[in-house]
Amino acid sequence: MLFSTLAAGLLYGLYCLTLRRDRWLQLNLWYLLVAIGFSMVFPFIKLPDGLGQASQSVASVEEYLVTMNEVEISAITAPRTLGVMVDLYLVGVALCAVYLLFQLAAQVVIVIRLRRRHKVYRASDGFDIPRGAALMLLDDDTATYSFFNHIVVGTRGLNDDEVRCILAHESLHVRQGHSVDLLFARLLCCLMWFNPFAWLIMREIRAVHEFLADAASIGACGREGYLHLLYSQTTGTGYGHITNKFHSINIKKRIVMMNQKKTRFGAWKMLAALPVAAVLMVVGCKPAVTENPDTSVEAYASIHDMPADTTDTYLMVEAEPEFPGGMEALMKYLSENIKYPEQAKKENIQGKVYMRFVVERDGSIVDAEILRGIGGGCDEEALRVVNAMPKWEPGKQKGTPVRVQYNLPIVFKLQ
Repeated sequence: MLFSTLAAGLLYGLYCLTLRRDRWLQLNLWYLLVAIGFSMVFPFIKLPDGLGQASQSVASVEEYLVTMNEVEISAITAPRTLGVMVDLYLVGVALCAVYLLFQLAAQVVIVIRLRRRHKVYRASDGFDIPRGAALMLLDDDTATYSFFNHIVVGTRGLNDDEVRCILAHESLHVRQGHSVDLLFARLLCCLMWFNPFAWLIMREIRAVHEFLADAASIGACGREGYLHLLYSQTTGTGYGHITNKFHSINIKKRIVMMNQKKTRFGAWKMLAALPVAAVLMVVGCKPAVTENPDTSVEAYASIHDMPADTTDTYLMVEAEPEFPGGMEALMKYLSENIKYPEQAKKENIQGKVYMRFVVERDGSIVDAEILRGIGGGCDEEALRVVNAMPKWEPGKQKGTPVRVQYNLPIVFKLQ
């Protein structure tokens, strides 16, 4: 949540500083759509971890989670706080989604009723609207709007030129799929309901939609006539509300944008988002966990060039030592045998205990030690269970069993 809010805030701030007052409208729209989508998904992107770094052992390093039973978990306050936050987030998502579905369903019902009561016009009937669009002209003061490929116009008080301006405006919304843009932004806002910048970005998307449609109307009926129509809406005289059903934009902002000029280097301003995105990726993205980082060509060759010496302790071997039954069996053994220390439970101690031990030529475990502990009795418990492990399948070099050093982090976590 924190990284998502940070990303949306930085990208929104960058837009306000560099692109908001520029008439590169189509580029602005793409920037906003990418910004809101990126801020949602980037914390889940995984980057390669430790490229070019060698591990201490060729044996796979796995993390094993030791958890308490449900009764013990209920006594811990910190994990329950996290659970309450997750529940609150899900409730917020559900409420936003229900409200959005209600809005969509209500609008669909309205459109269906209008189609039953009024004649539906197409481009083939002589109207300058996109092919496939459905136009309904109502003899009342219904506010004009477009909803996906439907255009509804209340014609009372409007002359033919004003209707032509309105159709040019709403046709642009339909032609460029602005309803789809808004639905996409609304869905992401439902998932990021806690993020104020996501809602601000959606508001900017709505504004750019109107700026684009205003430009289309000016091209169709002239600046003076179109400004007069907007002025009549501002003063409350006349009809013909040129708005999209999903939103309403301040007319003053639209008039100001009409007078803005497209700067020469406006498109290059968008490149300022690249270093911001790069920093966010480095700071916030999760590293991808590689299963075995020592399988590079160089490491593989060096392993095979090493002679088998039964007296040395190896860090890398051709055949890794293995717990009887494999990794899943090792995970099960640790989960069933490690008991969460009472002191750690009382003091709410959690974290990783890093272990190191040697798998002997006969598979026995020797020289177990703690590389880094967390206290609270967790270090001693991890050491006890590791020393009590059954014999492993020994590691082999050139087909000969050898001593192999093995690293194992064990995660103690209260849930």
